[in-house]
Amino acid sequence: MRKKVLMVSGPIHPNPPLKGAAVETWMYEVSKRFIGFEPHIVSISHPFYPDEEYKDDIFFHRIHFGRLYKRLFQKITRVDPLSYPKRVARVIHDVRPDLVHMHNFIRWFDPLVKNLNKNSVKTILHMHNEVVVTNDIEVDAFAGCSKYIVDSYKGTAVKAKHYCCIYNGVDLKRFKPYWEAHALREEIRNRFGIHKDEFVVLFVGRISPEKGVEHFIKSAFMLKDLKKTRFLVIGEISEKGGRKSYAEEMMRMAAPLGDRITFFGVFPPSKIHLLYLLGDAIVLPSNFEAFPMVPIEAMATGLPVVASQKGGLKEYIVDGFNGFFIKEGDFAEDIAKKIESLISDKRLKETVSHAGRKTVEDRFSWEHVVSETEKLYSKLIVGN
Repeated sequence: MRKKVLMVSGPIHPNPPLKGAAVETWMYEVSKRFIGFEPHIVSISHPFYPDEEYKDDIFFHRIHFGRLYKRLFQKITRVDPLSYPKRVARVIHDVRPDLVHMHNFIRWFDPLVKNLNKNSVKTILHMHNEVVVTNDIEVDAFAGCSKYIVDSYKGTAVKAKHYCCIYNGVDLKRFKPYWEAHALREEIRNRFGIHKDEFVVLFVGRISPEKGVEHFIKSAFMLKDLKKTRFLVIGEISEKGGRKSYAEEMMRMAAPLGDRITFFGVFPPSKIHLLYLLGDAIVLPSNFEAFPMVPIEAMATGLPVVASQKGGLKEYIVDGFNGFFIKEGDFAEDIAKKIESLISDKRLKETVSHAGRKTVEDRFSWEHVVSETEKLYSKLIVGN
């Protein structure tokens, strides 16, 4: 009989995700590839999905909060008698998993872990970003999406018997390199009004301050005299709060460039591999990155990546070989110089493109990620 594994995320996105959500994507892509384990996924509910579902060889348990409950207990009184963690605990009680694999949102999982430890259920805390931990939390294993993240949690209030790095992955069959998808690339570019001889620079990610979109726009201004060069911003534009204000500021800033730069909203995960085919290069001028999906997806598509030298990016990008690092200081100027080099030196672009694809093939296929995950599960459950 296969051992049961239950993955759980915070109450933000449903699973499978309907828009860019790296954590939920990781859970779904890994779970549907398991062979030796029976996967269960807990997430928040969504009107498009049933609360309970068996699909893609995964048991989905989606936690539903009614409108009246959310209004009365989560907004007005702020007293949450049947909170998300308590409802997750109910699912765990019903499923009776051998292992619970928790992703991010330490504050939600703290009470769960204490209860699970008492019942001898193996626990993994898997962090995909860096947050401050104030309360002690003890788990059987701590997994990080990069070595940088693993090292940042060692010596904190998180205590684990095992520490390991499990990277994010890419579906190499879906994210094809552009040189193997000429007809599809031409079709997609035509549908977006991009001419065959135009050089397209992409930014893919949410439009928020930590992503450094202003550097991307400034570099576009520096290259405005280059003919047949376009810039596309693809990502979620928030409808409220500071991110909304930032996005509005970025669009005002870019307005003088006219149709040389275009902002698109968020696209469903099922279409994102097509959007990379629009580009010739991609820029990630982020202030911080633990281990984002975008660079490895872009590299799988054969796009040279121009990125900040931050966090987990340093663990696989080799400057000038399979990508480029932006020099500290004047980000925009250095981005512009590197884009100019890729436009003028076709051999450089081709060499970096192929090296990037090879890096992803060797290290970041979902099959490789699943293998590493199953090894950790076996170590904890079976003791192998």
